[in-house]
Amino acid sequence: MTAPRLLDVAEAAGVSRATASRVLASTPRNVDPELARRVEEAAHRLGYQPNHSARALRTGTTGTIGVVVPTLANPYFVQLADAIAQHVRAAGGTLVVSDAANDTAIEAEQIDTLLGGRVDGLLVVPVSANASGPAIHNAARRRPVVLFDRWAKGSGTVAVTLDNASAVELLVDHLEGIGRHRIALIAADQASSSGAERLAAFTEAQGPDATTILLPSFTTDAGRTAGRRIIEQRDQVDAVVCGADVLAVGLVSTLHRSSVAVPGQIAVTGFDDTEILELLDPPITSIRHPLSAMAERALTLLQAPGRERTERVERFPPQLVVRASTDVEPSQRSRKEAHGTRAG
Repeated sequence: MTAPRLLDVAEAAGVSRATASRVLASTPRNVDPELARRVEEAAHRLGYQPNHSARALRTGTTGTIGVVVPTLANPYFVQLADAIAQHVRAAGGTLVVSDAANDTAIEAEQIDTLLGGRVDGLLVVPVSANASGPAIHNAARRRPVVLFDRWAKGSGTVAVTLDNASAVELLVDHLEGIGRHRIALIAADQASSSGAERLAAFTEAQGPDATTILLPSFTTDAGRTAGRRIIEQRDQVDAVVCGADVLAVGLVSTLHRSSVAVPGQIAVTGFDDTEILELLDPPITSIRHPLSAMAERALTLLQAPGRERTERVERFPPQLVVRASTDVEPSQRSRKEAHGTRAG
């Protein structure tokens, strides 16, 4: 059973969400006393507990949080920004999103621009595990900064990420469970921490001789390029783990054009569980990130005292979402959740 939301309280009391928010935040300016009483009664009846971490966003000087993502061309990062935005909006704050164009120099410029705009804090998805750290470290001296989805060496701050090793283990175990043992990995270059972790986990699971195709970017075009290479090696491959959904989309389209059956001849998985996957034929198995829980934790850390943002990584458990691209009968399809803990 999910916890009641502010919207649930507002609907039960017959008032707007803004009115319910003002009453429950103890700032009921211009709220009719009768409406305030109804909101308080509805909150008590539903067992509503305020989101204190989100409410803390109101204590900032502008109420604005900045987010820097590697690129908005990848729908996963749009989905990620939206998850953060929902929490910020619920607190009455504003989110500003910047695109780093997968370039650490542009990333540093965007960070400076947001800080110049007087944001209360920054969430950054680093472009590079090795090269993004200095700019982030400098920013963390000026404002609270938390890394999201990826980490960067020398950043001087905490990162909230997915447990990528557990995610790869889920995918490989699933594919082997349906009888696929010649598994290949398609991934982008390993500049990002998430890419490096996924490659390392796959290599550990399948050995150094497993088919691995590394590409210069996470795009559908890169997935198509990989698809042509997989077709050349299809006698050696019966399943492919893609390091991002956009790669899987490009791969599957190329396999279809070459009359390679998915999942009949080659099973395919994505990684990120973006919404488009359910619309494809076949729908693609993928890894779902607990983005809402990750966003809530990141915003909590952003508002915490600086000593709580020491450089470390907190990892959240992934969820395997099984669809038809991995040769599972409809009656057998299910969503499986990894059992993991946040690691410091």
